[in-house]
Amino acid sequence: MLKLKKISIVLLALVFCVFTIAAGADAADKPMGKLSISAWTGNLNSFQQTFVDLFSAKFPDVEVDNVITDTNTREQVMKTAIAAGDPPSVGFYWGTRLNSFSDIGMCLDLRDVLDSDLLGLVNDAMLRAIEGPNGEVYGLVTDAVYHTAFYNKEMMDAYGFEEPTTWAELTAIFERVKQDGIFGFSTNSASMQDSLWGMAYGDIDHLAGDGTSYAIADGEVSVLPGTPAGEAIRMVIEQVKEWYDAGYWYPGDGGINCTQDDGNAAFAQGRVIVNFNFSGAIAQLSSICDFEIGTFLKPTSSLDVPIKENLEPNVFFIPSNANEEQINSAVEFLKILLSQEAQQAVVDASNIPSVLTYDYTNISPILAEMLYNVNSGNLVPGLNPSRTSSAMQTFIKQQIFAAPLAGIMTIDETLEEMERIRLQAAASR
Repeated sequence: MLKLKKISIVLLALVFCVFTIAAGADAADKPMGKLSISAWTGNLNSFQQTFVDLFSAKFPDVEVDNVITDTNTREQVMKTAIAAGDPPSVGFYWGTRLNSFSDIGMCLDLRDVLDSDLLGLVNDAMLRAIEGPNGEVYGLVTDAVYHTAFYNKEMMDAYGFEEPTTWAELTAIFERVKQDGIFGFSTNSASMQDSLWGMAYGDIDHLAGDGTSYAIADGEVSVLPGTPAGEAIRMVIEQVKEWYDAGYWYPGDGGINCTQDDGNAAFAQGRVIVNFNFSGAIAQLSSICDFEIGTFLKPTSSLDVPIKENLEPNVFFIPSNANEEQINSAVEFLKILLSQEAQQAVVDASNIPSVLTYDYTNISPILAEMLYNVNSGNLVPGLNPSRTSSAMQTFIKQQIFAAPLAGIMTIDETLEEMERIRLQAAASR
């Protein structure tokens, strides 16, 4: 295994040799310090490891330190280090929540250290997620995900179903397959209920005014019962409750406690026709499913309501108090991230790259459809209210449906709790 790894590094070095000759003189003139990358959540995935390997191949004398945290502590780990004057060279975070760093002056404006042509490679929708009020660019996007609905294409074709565009059409699919002992849908209800929450964006904007979904995520709009936003959210919760009460949510009465692995397994085994998930799960699902997988954006209540979904870019940023040697290493790392080799690694892992203009190879039909969705205008960065605060993130991912469906809270109480968290976040700013 070690021998194979060494061979891989050599091959990566050869891939970059021409680039190194052209740009190496620039880098060689600048002192480079250890490249400390914080905060990965768990083990690096395949393309993240490629990012690091490409850097190490080009700069073998520069030490790389990968700081690993869990999802819930990554923000605090980075903020503590930056505030203490011991920042990492590069921070890794969600693009739509990067403002939690940039708003308090913790992010370097990348326009000061990166060529504008390089920044211009990034897809416009993804770039908007990390821009400041005066055009500042506080992070570099490498890839993105969004919540979607995967479906068993062979089963859909066998029943003669079309991809649904309204809740009624989706309900009809769930109702029909239940007659044959098949559940309508599964999802990771333990920690990813926002994959279902995405049904709300279009209807919230339709009923409460365009831009309301974004304003909710920004903590600027009341969601109390009786308010336009609150009543739009109520309608979505009631629809999901209707599906739950009808037994469409796998695994029946215990559906609220379904884990990601359990929900994915049920989908792979043909016990579920639709799997609400995030786009990055396609690689795992493809590896366990022996049928063709399709994907559609979650429908809205009626045909006159535009479909909208949140786009979540993954970004790297340079702390504003990084020293010169850290910045030099960070800049070279960021340049590599937007290279075709690095972006191809994202595609090879069945993920959405931030640069959509490269001529990629090995794009699967389902990934091609996802890239089409990114360019469709239906995906908007920043709609997910999980970016409001850590407390709101937990609420949206774990309680927004589970609480009212399981009888822990009424829908009114659920909206009141969401409002309490919103006001708490606003008070702490």
